[in-house]
Amino acid sequence: MKSNRLLRRGPALALVVAGTLAASILRVQAQVKGTVENFTATAVNVTGAPDPVKIDLLRWSTDAEREQVFNALSEKGEKEFLNVLSKQPTLGYVWTSESAGYSVRYAYQTVAPDGGERVVVATDKPLGSWNPQIWKGTATATANAYEFTVIELRLNRRRGTGEGKSSVFAKVTADKTAKTIILENYTGATVVLKDVKALQKAGAAAAQTGKPQGR
Repeated sequence: MKSNRLLRRGPALALVVAGTLAASILRVQAQVKGTVENFTATAVNVTGAPDPVKIDLLRWSTDAEREQVFNALSEKGEKEFLNVLSKQPTLGYVWTSESAGYSVRYAYQTVAPDGGERVVVATDKPLGSWNPQIWKGTATATANAYEFTVIELRLNRRRGTGEGKSSVFAKVTADKTAKTIILENYTGATVVLKDVKALQKAGAAAAQTGKPQGR
């Protein structure tokens, strides 16, 4: 009798499972459609290379959010910077081959007169938090021990490609001209992300606070 009841419930359970899966798929699709930027890249000069990296941004930091993070670093240093950064809303995610992603707490972009674009994102955890073995530096440069991660991408929009560097090797500093956080001596820093590609440029992105600005 018990087995008969289970058999009768089988189709109903299948419908419930199917409905749950469908809802999950719709949520994921909605998240993808809601992004303003999507970048892909390959990690280099770290122990897990070539590790695939993807950055999905839901929106940019507002002027108020940017100023909070910028002021914390420029006026009070790294400890307060991390404290303020960790309280910011989730603006997107950084995905690696690790078991979980990293919440983006800061996202800002500037565009130079020549069309070159700089995108800076920050997470309140260092990459490698879920698997420390794959984000250790292998280059001759000394790796930093920040409790957060700042990634700076430099892109050529006409080609849709670029490179990226991060706080793994470069010092994080405040750019008082652009009023954003950046990597100090970007040109001399070790490359961490190669083959950076901008997969999507939403038309609505320019209408949001934090839109590209000339320097």
